[in-house]
Amino acid sequence: MATRSTARYTKHRQRAAVRRRRIVLLLVLVTALVTVGGAMAWPRGEDPTNSQVALVSTKAKVTEKANADPQQPVEEGQTAAAAAAGDGAADGGVPADPSEILPDWEPSPQAKAAIATALANGRPPQFIVTSFDGAADYRMYQRWLKVSDDVGARFTFFVSGIYMLLPEKKDAYQPPQAPRGFSNLGGYAELAGPKSAAKNLVDNVTDFNTARALGHEIGSHYVSHLCEQSDAWSSAEWVSEQSQWEQFMLDPAGVNGLSNIPTPIYTKQDFHGGRTPCLSGNKPLLYDAMKQVGFEYDASQAGILGAWPTKQQGLWNFALPSIKRVGSKYDTMAMDYNFYVNHGQAETQAQADEFEQTTYQSYMNAINSLYRGNRAPYITGSHFANWNKGAYMNALERTLRDACTRPETACVNFITLARWLDEQTPARLAKWNAGNFKQS
Repeated sequence: MATRSTARYTKHRQRAAVRRRRIVLLLVLVTALVTVGGAMAWPRGEDPTNSQVALVSTKAKVTEKANADPQQPVEEGQTAAAAAAGDGAADGGVPADPSEILPDWEPSPQAKAAIATALANGRPPQFIVTSFDGAADYRMYQRWLKVSDDVGARFTFFVSGIYMLLPEKKDAYQPPQAPRGFSNLGGYAELAGPKSAAKNLVDNVTDFNTARALGHEIGSHYVSHLCEQSDAWSSAEWVSEQSQWEQFMLDPAGVNGLSNIPTPIYTKQDFHGGRTPCLSGNKPLLYDAMKQVGFEYDASQAGILGAWPTKQQGLWNFALPSIKRVGSKYDTMAMDYNFYVNHGQAETQAQADEFEQTTYQSYMNAINSLYRGNRAPYITGSHFANWNKGAYMNALERTLRDACTRPETACVNFITLARWLDEQTPARLAKWNAGNFKQS
């Protein structure tokens, strides 16, 4: 009898602790929503420092989740996976009111001012577009949301849909021309961070919500990073791949059978474009599929530095340019992975520092040549990866901190650039492409 009473008392204390934790989280949520609500509903022309308040509030919730106790007791009737996921459904790290979510197609106040200044001076702004492939890791979001706030940038985060599936739910995915559940990435949700797959799933949705609320764009990197395999896909198979990506992104709770996953604040209307893994795919068939699913742009081709974007089959083609790589006579695509492959493995920190410096110089040289030339948008791609001891992440951050704060320079995401280009006449774009404007 004494043993049974002790067990009941212990369970009572565990449940009480869970209730107290939820009350504390609820109080923190209410406070954060009030702060974020006032900061994020900024009118046009408002002091850009207001966005910093919103960032502090939303990032605080990401940090709170990251530091949550992973050993919290499991309530009666709760699965182990749901317990590991935690109380994500209670908040999700962002305001629930859609009016408090910044439009992803609108530039930051700093970028908006830079665009207006450039046009007033009779020339186009220098756009810099930064995107991340495989964008699912709360540590990276903590870093890059801080950078974006510091320099007034908006990013595009291309997400692999496989990060939204628990390993035991992999058969929910049917890749074209491959066995059910097949993925080149392998480990599914647990690859997106150092915690359990269920906890990473909560972190992923929370991060996407936070980024989206702050005006960043969530884009498609499709589901499971199939490269050469997807070169043979038909238009219908690309539609199937994208439709599954949308299902996993929009309904992570239903797909994984968990009740404690934060509710996504992004909708299908927030999905404007994508980048195929390894820039793969038959582009005419891919573009036909993209039009069917309502996309406005593609970022899956290689291009030439200094060429203004053009439309292909009705979609903006935002190509990754080749740039001169400092320390080499060969050009390299403006993407961290390509620098990594050309550099090889850094055996020492001194090598990593050298790779960081030459990458930074390569990026800045390309931007400088555009800024002094026809000001074609500079498009660069990165991954959520710390290759060569973080050399390329560091080089990118240095580049953005130096370049985004320049006069007449606007650091925007892809959908912002696409919508802005839509407002320009073909004659005006052709004039700019030829560099026919008053130089700074």
